[in-house]
Order: sequence, then structure tokens, then C-alpha cells
Amino acid sequence: MPYFRPEDLVNLQEKLGTVERKYNRLLLAVSHNHRFEKENAWEYANQGFMRRVGTLRRCIENVFTLIPPETEEIPNRQVLHDAQINVLAFFANVYGSLDNLAWVWVHERGLESTIQRNRVGLRVQNTEVRSTLSAAFQEYLENRDEWMEHIIEYRDALAHRIPLYIPPGGVPTRNVDAYNDLAGRMQEALYVRWDPPEYERLSAEQERLLVFQPVITHSTRETTAHFPFHAQMIADFLTVEEIGYKMLDELKG
Repeated sequence: MPYFRPEDLVNLQEKLGTVERKYNRLLLAVSHNHRFEKENAWEYANQGFMRRVGTLRRCIENVFTLIPPETEEIPNRQVLHDAQINVLAFFANVYGSLDNLAWVWVHERGLESTIQRNRVGLRVQNTEVRSTLSAAFQEYLENRDEWMEHIIEYRDALAHRIPLYIPPGGVPTRNVDAYNDLAGRMQEALYVRWDPPEYERLSAEQERLLVFQPVITHSTRETTAHFPFHAQMIADFLTVEEIGYKMLDELKG
């Protein structure tokens, strides 16, 4: 049974079809339609923010190609690993895109001398930057605080602790007892009777009880959270796009 409902698959494909167009429209807005006063602000907007948004676009395309949302069979390990690399790159660049926008603002408004480098950002603790923004933009960012903390949690995990990964398969509730029984028999075959062929046979039988779920997580000890990466990547891309336009509006005053 597919992880997503038919209507969800249709929705994902429709949104995927808009990513390229949205990227090109944002690129036009940032690179051609907005006139930056400061060279550093231009660099962070174009060589920083938009380069990262381009990476987000490509990571989404790669993941949807490697593991289509309708996938039911467990992909081979190389495919899982390649998709995982793209998800890791995606999260790192979502995080970086937000910092790039903060630097655009700091440079364009000449705030470099008043805000320390390690205090530049758009998160709730970056009070020095946020206090210079309009009340409307501050309120908008407050409404995105939970999302930003979600991004930071997974970025920090992949950078400093347990990296994100795509589990190769999950055990449906109906198969848990059989899965555990086979695990015990595998242990006996390998460590008690030293019967590698029987171990391999039981292992193959056990794998047939798994089903693929297109989700991603990190440490099983630090968090029990996991999420469907196709939908999350699309949602995060759209949020980055939205914040990009909000910053352009802020720069126009």
C-alpha cells in the first residue's frame, strides 16, 4: 500500500511542477528587478540566497526522481544513500538561506558595526536584527518561529550530532511478532549453531516483512519525530520563497 493517499500524490506532483517556475520568478525578482544599494547586500542576495534556493530546487528534483512519492518497494541502498545526501544538502541550505537574508538586510541597512557577526540571523534570539525590521515583518517572523526551530533542530543534528537518514524499511504492526521471532531465530542460527546459510535465509524472510515509508529522521534516542520528506521539502521550499519575497518588500520600505 502506498504511503500517500491518491489525492496527496496528485497534490505533491502539482506542487513539484511549480518549483522550477517559482525559482525562476524569484531569481528575476532578486537579480534583475531589485536594485541593491550595497555591494555586499547584492552578493549575499545573489551569490548566497539565490544560489542556495537553486540548490533547494535541484535537491527536490533529485529526491523525487530517485524515490518517487508513490514508491512501495524498498529502494536499494545506493538509491537510499543518494536521496539521503540530497535531503542533507537541502536542510543545510534552508538554514543557510535564512542567514543569507539576514545578512542582506544588515549590509543594505549598514548595520555591520552595530550587530556582532554571531548575532546576525532571523531567529527569535536574533533580537538585534529583528528590532530593526518593521512591525509587520517582525510579526510575520514570529509566526514562523516554530518552523525555524524545526529547521534548526534537524540542521544541528546533521551538523553536530546524528545525521538525518532515510530508514530502509519499517515493520507494520501486524508483522511485529513475526519480525521479532525471526530476529531471535537469526541470532540462534548465527551465534549458537553457526549456520550462516540459515541466517541468510531467515534474514531474507525478515526483510519481506518490511514496508517502505518515505520518511526521514535522525537519532532514535533524541527524538521520535519523523516526517515524509517529499512533502516537507516542498513546504520548506515554499516557505523560503515566501520569506525571500517578504525581505524584498522590507528592503523597499
